[in-house]
Amino acid sequence: MEYNLNIDEEKVLVDALISEQKIEAKIGDDDYNISFSSISDNQIYLVVNGQGVNAYVCDTEDGKTIIIDGRAFFVQDADLLEQNSTRKKTALNKPSEVTPPMPAVVIVVSVKTGDRVESGQGVVVVSAMKMETTLFAPYAGIVKKINVNEGDKVMPGDILVDIEKEEETLAES
Repeated sequence: MEYNLNIDEEKVLVDALISEQKIEAKIGDDDYNISFSSISDNQIYLVVNGQGVNAYVCDTEDGKTIIIDGRAFFVQDADLLEQNSTRKKTALNKPSEVTPPMPAVVIVVSVKTGDRVESGQGVVVVSAMKMETTLFAPYAGIVKKINVNEGDKVMPGDILVDIEKEEETLAES
């Protein structure tokens, strides 16, 4: 079956035959024999052409972030995107919560309860697979609750910081 994917905004045609825990795929001129097993809701162990690798998958509103060997790939179904092309482009990839993209350890919490944050302000730094990632406030508002401490282990979907969204009329003044 053919799949039209956007991988980091590049259109890629994948011809794949998927059977029980095995995939035979052709991407461009390259052939891949893949077996896989689910480790958890967000972790998959892959054997690609004989080499084992862990992959972490985080669902987003518009696609999936897949992290392999510390490198993140944003993958979308290109056909589905075309069907939904009437949606505003500015809303793409905009998170609504402060949550890690993969299993991680909290390194720094840079806000306190009661702090006012701006949209895009760094609020938490996590570390996973020897890579630090800053998580940002999705919108301007007031920090209502910090749900983690430095050193805590966190998973995708865990809400690390609760932010009460500022009314848009206040944000514009």
